[in-house]
Amino acid sequence: MIRSAADARSIPQEINTGGQPLKIIQHSAVFVISKVLQTYWKVVKPRTFGVKALILHPTDLGVCLMMRHSYADQERWGLPGGGYRPRRESAEDAVRRECREELGIEFTGTVEVLDQLMTNLEGKRDHVTIFRGTASSAALRTNREVAEARWTPFDHSGLPERPLVSRWAERAIAAHRRSRGVGAGGSRGLEP
Repeated sequence: MIRSAADARSIPQEINTGGQPLKIIQHSAVFVISKVLQTYWKVVKPRTFGVKALILHPTDLGVCLMMRHSYADQERWGLPGGGYRPRRESAEDAVRRECREELGIEFTGTVEVLDQLMTNLEGKRDHVTIFRGTASSAALRTNREVAEARWTPFDHSGLPERPLVSRWAERAIAAHRRSRGVGAGGSRGLEP
């Protein structure tokens, strides 16, 4: 099932506030906040913790969920996830919360760690844990952080022509294939 953020919301698309659609104001605010945070991270270089999720389709384990965020790199397809504070919640609790908040996804059974890494890509010292889990349903309820979400085979054939795909999504798919004993195959549009 393919659902966009607009399809998933039940609010009318023509709500206006001062002549501007509410949706545009919400996305603009998220975009501005994202840019401010990126600048802060480059200056302060904080230690942060994040999670990503490779979500498998409930009935077709050869299909996963990819999404584009409504902020930052809006053209790049990637995995759902976000930040968390280890003193407040575990990485597993965080990935479950992020998938529920962004996509309305719950997992069947356990989620498992596919990979853990540390990156300075955004200017911060980010510790990222990538999980794999199976969705309990293919239905999506996206929030305003999500520009679009789609179920797609691992070769990205369910995405638009020549998609840009995040390195984290490619890394998660490769780790998933290795753990299942499946060849890595080619990847298209991998970011540098």
